[in-house]
Amino acid sequence: MSAAIKEAFFKVLVVGDGAVGKTSMCTQITTQEFFSDYNLTVGCDFFIKRFYVNNISVTLQLFDIGGQDQFEKLRKAFAGGAKGIFLTFDITRRDSFYNLEQWYESVKDNLDFRAPMFLIATKKDLRKSAEIWSEDITSFQEKLAFDAYFETSAYIGEGINEAFEAMGKMLLSRFDENEYSKEAQKMKFLEGAQRGVRS
Repeated sequence: MSAAIKEAFFKVLVVGDGAVGKTSMCTQITTQEFFSDYNLTVGCDFFIKRFYVNNISVTLQLFDIGGQDQFEKLRKAFAGGAKGIFLTFDITRRDSFYNLEQWYESVKDNLDFRAPMFLIATKKDLRKSAEIWSEDITSFQEKLAFDAYFETSAYIGEGINEAFEAMGKMLLSRFDENEYSKEAQKMKFLEGAQRGVRS
């Protein structure tokens, strides 16, 4: 790796049904805080997470997409250019797990084909009320071949750091320097702006 490359930038989607804990997870990873009362995400929320992987400063631009049906048409627009995805479900709500395949279908055409896909179970602290079991995870792996599975809890702060750091490492391994450097991101922004002017 070139010594000149010290920063990496990646757009990552966080998707799943409403109220599964996507915003709680993003808030925990970016501020180390947990709030028991959240308003539902309207359209999309944005978060920035920075950390180091092998002396490279990795910035994840997190797009927390609202889970309500009325935002379905916006999902493809928000998904454009994404290099990774967290498929998120509530371990105590079986319906939120079953809906993950539909969530993936709604954004997959706008994901980079190399995008790491992580399956994220939220509310690990409520495992006694879990409705999802290991055989369900195995079956889902056979369907979508996700890259990693993490059980997390924003309430007690478990599993989230591990999931995000693993995502950063996998993103660096799958994409070239000329795709994730700061200069590359600037060029993409300028190219997109020029296309907008021409159109």
